Amino acid sequence: MDILFISHVRILREALVATLQSTGGNRAFAACSHETVDAAVSACMPQVLIVDASHPEGTALVAAVRAHGPKVSVIVLAMRDHDEEFLAWADLGIAGYLGPDASASDLLSTVRRAGAGEVTCPPRLTALLLNRFATRSAGRTSRAGIHALTAREQEIAALLADGMSNKLIARRLSCALPTVKNHVHSILDKWDVRSRGEAAARFRRQVQDGEPNNAKLTAVRASHMSQMGGSTLRNGEMPHSMSSPASRGVAQAMTLMVGAGHSGRRS
Repeated sequence: MDILFISHVRILREALVATLQSTGGNRAFAACSHETVDAAVSACMPQVLIVDASHPEGTALVAAVRAHGPKVSVIVLAMRDHDEEFLAWADLGIAGYLGPDASASDLLSTVRRAGAGEVTCPPRLTALLLNRFATRSAGRTSRAGIHALTAREQEIAALLADGMSNKLIARRLSCALPTVKNHVHSILDKWDVRSRGEAAARFRRQVQDGEPNNAKLTAVRASHMSQMGGSTLRNGEMPHSMSSPASRGVAQAMTLMVGAGHSGRRS
């Protein structure tokens, strides 16, 4: 395995390279600047990159290596136990983090696991990272409610909740099919969901749970259902949301109402 270690401390570079090379199958190189990083990468692209967290340009040098090999596994060697420093490195995407209490055997084990595509992190820092992820997710969920959507996206979300396909939505809103698809993708991105079904369920749940502006959204849904009942039934179609037994009864009632309206106008 080819390993590159970046540090601005010469004695640390020499000691760590010697340690890494003592394990059979490893080739270790050292670098301390952009010039030496470029030279090392040109000689042999490393599978694992170890970086001294105290290096003033550590993140920039990691970026320089990743420009040549984006899949390189990064291990951070920290000289101090600092939570914020760990979280900053975690945001860059790392395969391992070793604090000041780590031993040479810990380093070799982390290198082997990084080479195998695994991630190594002290339990306390793993808990810190998971708590931060949960906090961010909760904040993102609370911010990305119905009000996070544009007026058109709210209309389309309501129609998704009514079980309409993209084609029917495009017909209902008199817009192009690609436009509807773009809006649907935007809804999925803003709500951080993976499917139309999840978006529809989230819309129904948020309306039910008292999302702000529910009265307006309920009126929008009622308006769409009314339009859908008139024109869809006139076209002899049955929307997906009208396919259940209970909904078919509503559809039949709407048919009678439409028919009565037509006969009244004919007379």
